[in-house]
Amino acid sequence: MTTRVRVTAALFAALLALPIAVLAHIGSPDVFVDAPAGPYRVLVTVRPPRVIPGVADVEVRSLDSVDEVRIVPLPLAGPGAAFAPAPDVAKRSADDPALFTGHLWMMTAGTWQVRVNVRGNRGEGVLSVPVPTLPQSTLAMSGPLRVILAILMIMLALGVVAIVSAAVREAGLEEGEVADARARRRGRVAGTIASGVMLGLICFGNSWWSREAASYARYVYKPLGASTAISPDGVLTLTLRDPGWIATRRTDDFVPDHDHVMHLFIVSPDLNRMWHLHPDESGTGSFDQKLPSMPPGQYELFADLVHATGVAETVTASLTVPEIPGAPLTGDDSAVATDSARLDPASFPLLDGGRVVWLRPAVLQPKALTMFNFRVDDPTGRPTTDLELYMGMPGHAIFVRHDRQIFAHVHPFGSAPMALLAMGQASLTPAEPGAAMTGMSAEHQHHAGALPATISFPYGFPEPGDYRIFVQFKRRGRIETAVFDAEVAADSTARR
Repeated sequence: MTTRVRVTAALFAALLALPIAVLAHIGSPDVFVDAPAGPYRVLVTVRPPRVIPGVADVEVRSLDSVDEVRIVPLPLAGPGAAFAPAPDVAKRSADDPALFTGHLWMMTAGTWQVRVNVRGNRGEGVLSVPVPTLPQSTLAMSGPLRVILAILMIMLALGVVAIVSAAVREAGLEEGEVADARARRRGRVAGTIASGVMLGLICFGNSWWSREAASYARYVYKPLGASTAISPDGVLTLTLRDPGWIATRRTDDFVPDHDHVMHLFIVSPDLNRMWHLHPDESGTGSFDQKLPSMPPGQYELFADLVHATGVAETVTASLTVPEIPGAPLTGDDSAVATDSARLDPASFPLLDGGRVVWLRPAVLQPKALTMFNFRVDDPTGRPTTDLELYMGMPGHAIFVRHDRQIFAHVHPFGSAPMALLAMGQASLTPAEPGAAMTGMSAEHQHHAGALPATISFPYGFPEPGDYRIFVQFKRRGRIETAVFDAEVAADSTARR
């Protein structure tokens, strides 16, 4: 049996199993990208399937006038990335001409790309959007469907037994002849044998179903685990462990993303404190970080990593911090401490008297792409002119729901790591328009003039709830962090 057939069979065999949650980009699996496709700026949303094989939903919003959008799925890297099949034409919305939608099959686990081809009066452009295809769950069969299928199975089995019994009992009779006792006995024997055969087939089918369900359960994504230890001198050692998922996953193939192999976020349970650190890789699956000054207590950590295969993972763990000699923050490391009771929903004060203003949308709703725009003002109230790139970006945003079940690290390009965007663009052939692009839109690129004072992040809340947003940027060599709260209601309204 081929791998594809086995996986497809396993998918259907797993229908009776219970859902299993995924912890890659914690609780926030949708991909949001704001980048150019050649001369056109597009906002792309990809909602990966929860089961593999499965169908991904794709939305492409063009900020320029375009005539046609085509989309196609293919591997992010390797030989398959060089041979794209015929793309599908995305459907233009009748209500919103700038919006195009489509649906694509993702066949295997790992990291794929959705290649977006845009055509308009300025020619053609191409953008590669990396998409993690991690089997997140199995589908549960509903109770009524179980009952209906059981009844149909019983009816089918009884029908087969009745047909076999009647055929054996009456096959040798002449027209109009009535079966005698011997014929009826022969029919009953045949019916008994047929019942045994049907029972055996049902047992065999149940055994096959269970084996395939177990096989698919092993195929469902299992995030990397982690253990933590803190030495007396305050060095945190984070050791990764692989609980088993697919044979190609390793713990020695991590690649830098924004110049660091790991981005470690440590938060207090109330989210009033957050540290953004960058541990050093000290061995296979092992990372060390000299901790800064931290109040003793319980914390939670989220560690972002990118494999050379293109799979991005977020590792989670709990951390108990004793009294330690804290080290000063250096390099790209940063921290923020605030008080929830004093947070302003619209602005956050900075140390020099300036502030960060959140240009809040009128409505915050789940499952919708939103542009989060934050303007940095100087002490005079004017938009600042001294922003610098922070790890190659105008800014970084961290979205955390207060129950810590949803976590996303987002950049002005979106929620996809820059390392994966670079892999996708590298897979384009030189002849494709946009192949030389790095995935950055013009206003994000480093240039001689000052960076814009407004930093924008494309993101969509996956679920309702109370969220905290940490916005990080760099000014005059100093990393600063603004903090905002957002309430996302199920009725698509926001009260704060």
